[in-house]
Amino acid sequence: MMLLEAVRAHAGIALWPTGEQALANSFRLVDKARKFERRASSFRAFVEQMEADAERGEADEAPIVEEGTEGVRVITVHKAKGLEFPVIILADPTYQMTRDAPSRHVDPVGRRWFEPLCGCAPIELLEASDEELRRDRAEAIRVAYVAATRARDLLVAPVCGDAPIAGWLDPLQPILYPPASAKRTAGAAPGCPAFGDDSVLDRGSEGIPPPGGSVRPGLHVSSAGGAAVVWWDPAVLRLDVEEQAPVRQQHLLQADPEGGAAAAGEQTYAQWKAARGETLARASRPSMTVQTVTSLAGAQPVGQAIQVEIVPGIEHERPTGRRFGALVHSLLAAIDLDADLEAIRAAAAVHARLVAATEKEIDAAVTAVAAALAHPIMRRAAAETGAGDVRRETPVLLHCEDRTLVEGVVDLAFRQETSDFDGWAVVDFKTSREFEANQAKYTVQVGLYVEAIHRATRLPTKGTLLIL
Repeated sequence: MMLLEAVRAHAGIALWPTGEQALANSFRLVDKARKFERRASSFRAFVEQMEADAERGEADEAPIVEEGTEGVRVITVHKAKGLEFPVIILADPTYQMTRDAPSRHVDPVGRRWFEPLCGCAPIELLEASDEELRRDRAEAIRVAYVAATRARDLLVAPVCGDAPIAGWLDPLQPILYPPASAKRTAGAAPGCPAFGDDSVLDRGSEGIPPPGGSVRPGLHVSSAGGAAVVWWDPAVLRLDVEEQAPVRQQHLLQADPEGGAAAAGEQTYAQWKAARGETLARASRPSMTVQTVTSLAGAQPVGQAIQVEIVPGIEHERPTGRRFGALVHSLLAAIDLDADLEAIRAAAAVHARLVAATEKEIDAAVTAVAAALAHPIMRRAAAETGAGDVRRETPVLLHCEDRTLVEGVVDLAFRQETSDFDGWAVVDFKTSREFEANQAKYTVQVGLYVEAIHRATRLPTKGTLLIL
């Protein structure tokens, strides 16, 4: 990619007759090289891989936007399903709408398939001939509808002014052909040249026009639906025009003695490159930084007055460590706030399996959780459970002034209404060992929770660290 940019190969490739496709293929090759670089470092290996893909037919070309390139895409009606194009030209009007004889018959009841073989057809296929031909005709009508509705701006259909052309476009004839009484009456077609009187260029060896003449070129209004159809005079069409594909390249590469065009082009390119660099630099700067409360708490000052409550009755000689802390926190997050000792022990047996806790750790966790639930602040939270103003393990987000988005999970928050306080109480659970090791950090953490809930509710909020 650096080599292409240094020698400005993009500009040279774009000047090729099929420059858009070649340039798209170049970018596709660069993308493949970047992916290949992750698993191999040899340029020779990459070249051999591309050659092998080409031999297997897997070296597909990069897709390019149809509307952004000049050209004609030839596809079947079935492949055009779901697509739209500005201009659609229907081709091969003499192709049969249906076959003369059915090609197959399916018997769903007997689970049998019948088709001709070596010029002979089974009797079941012959008996169902009319039914299969009706199905084929219905399918041909649907195909013609799909073909006609792929055009977004203009639909071009081959017709003959002397008589309709029998073929797969038969379903469109009521729209394309005017009534016999009005085929010689045509209006001026907007945006079209002046037409003659005949819509047929060559009538063959006999050269006899039909009775009443052919369809007169110009604007006709169909009797079926009132659609406007312009019949062209083939004599005004310029046929056998030589392709002018190299003109664009010759115009761009022609001599510039004074150097004005070259200087202007270089200036335009320099401006585009500078604007592109600014855009990339601006896009590479994050508009927002996301941090967790835990990571931010170590670098933030304490902005809130946090109350520290120590739960009495906790044994000092108990298990410690991350596994024990996880068990205690999971129990406090899931247990009912009015749970008795048996309910706590039953929940502990389940949660202990998730962290592979020992029996000693389970007993200590049950004791700590039971003591925590008996604390006054937890009793107040239990009293508010019925009112629905209790949040447990609730995610919160806080937008800071430096465009940092802080995210965390609050252990417990509940609405408290007393004579001296009407607002939200935030409770964060910590074991004694956790609190002793990171007292300042956990205090800031609860302060961030308090600020987030205060901004969300617009109510007074206070925080408490409950030490187990």
